[in-house]
Amino acid sequence: MSRLTISRIWLFATLVVIATVVGLVEGGLTHDDESHSLSQHLFRSGAHWLAGSMLFWGFEIFVVPSRYGVGIRRLHFLSAIAIKSVITIGNVVLVFLLGQMVFEGVLDLNFLTKPQFYRILVLVFIIIIVLQTAVQIIRIIGGRTLINFVLGKYHQPIREDTIFMFLDLVGSTALAEKLGDVGVQAMITRFFFDITEPIVEHGGEIHRYVGDQVVVIWPLRAGAANMRAVRCCFAIERLLNAKALEYQRQFGTVPAYRVGLHGGPVVISQCGDQKQEISYFGDTVNTAARIEQQCKALDCALLISAELLERITLSPEFRALSKGTFLLRGREHETELLTIVRTED
Repeated sequence: MSRLTISRIWLFATLVVIATVVGLVEGGLTHDDESHSLSQHLFRSGAHWLAGSMLFWGFEIFVVPSRYGVGIRRLHFLSAIAIKSVITIGNVVLVFLLGQMVFEGVLDLNFLTKPQFYRILVLVFIIIIVLQTAVQIIRIIGGRTLINFVLGKYHQPIREDTIFMFLDLVGSTALAEKLGDVGVQAMITRFFFDITEPIVEHGGEIHRYVGDQVVVIWPLRAGAANMRAVRCCFAIERLLNAKALEYQRQFGTVPAYRVGLHGGPVVISQCGDQKQEISYFGDTVNTAARIEQQCKALDCALLISAELLERITLSPEFRALSKGTFLLRGREHETELLTIVRTED
């Protein structure tokens, strides 16, 4: 089970517990039914919220981010809200129907005339709007970045060790001549959308998009944890191979790309006033960019610095092949570059 799946399970469990507590509080504040005691009302309210939150958060956390939720993730904000609102109404109606069957042994729609149904529906919609707004913000600036903004972690410059992956599409100029400006941008947008899943699955955070290039970061840790960056590269390759026919049908070509990997100390700071972002400064960032550029000269799709590789416990299914040492622009000393292949290749 991947770390991402484990984190999603923990998030699901936490949100279900919170929703159930909200249901108990709501039940206590709205108890006005003399036919049921307070304890009975609390139990029913908690059960309703428990069942409803499991359905809703299960859909939101496990279905929407998966391949089955691609269609929803492609929608713009208001369309996604509309579809999820319809699903939520169906969810609430289903929970009330199940509640009637379990607690009263009847199956009808009489609850649609009761104020409790509409109170809960309004409360659920408020939660959805807040949730979707938060999700959209996280998708735009990144979850880790949002947390750091809120906590003010980078309000003053600090030094951290970070892995950088510079991924650049190959032949964008030629593609623009073939597909046109709008066509090539549509392909780039589709490509960046598709590779988000393996990036997130392997613990990466998308730092920024620059034209036809994406910059992904990981905290630089010790040993096997750093393999996530390497595995991410091969996961992107597998995904692109699986979708090759789709790209060929839609764009008449399959995008090719180059990847440069490097890691080390960087200075991180929150910059700007009206438009703020977290920026990374230092030789590590520049070297990662230069390594990606060196891929073209060496006709190699993936290059990694020996400095970073020394801090990675390479899994047995991979092996590193040296491509030589090079004096990269902006560096005083030569840098050994390697490519990584699967042992069966």
